[in-house]
Amino acid sequence: MPRLRRNCLLIAAMTLAITLLNACSLLERPLEEPEFRVDRVTVLELGVSEQRFRLTLAVDNPNPHSLRVREIRYGLQLGGLDLAEGQSTSAFTLAAEDTTTVDLEARTQLLGSLPGLMRMVYSGRRTFDYTLTGEVAYGRFLRGSQAFSREGSLELLVD
Repeated sequence: MPRLRRNCLLIAAMTLAITLLNACSLLERPLEEPEFRVDRVTVLELGVSEQRFRLTLAVDNPNPHSLRVREIRYGLQLGGLDLAEGQSTSAFTLAAEDTTTVDLEARTQLLGSLPGLMRMVYSGRRTFDYTLTGEVAYGRFLRGSQAFSREGSLELLVD
């Protein structure tokens, strides 16, 4: 009889634990995807063999908890020109319900596009349309990734 009673208590405890875990998952709100946008593009160097840019991204995290970002892979088209693609070099945290800025350095070899880029820089015009696409990898232990795409306009700065 004690063995049967112990088994019944074990089954009841397991059922309670599973029920509580399911209840917690129902209460948790789904992750709202952060919104990535280009805040600034700064031209650092326009050489013949290589061009360097600093991309400043503004990331809005609408979630009530911070998010750990392991990596961002991105591509940027500026004024119809494929300007840069690359990935972040270090992880960072997006503050809860806040905007975080992230600086990424991009190096490109735009030999064929260099004349177009030079015209953009020296045109006197500073605002250009852009398309930012990419994928962001989240988490430290529970890992996931999400694609993103954003269009807008931004100011091109020359250092």
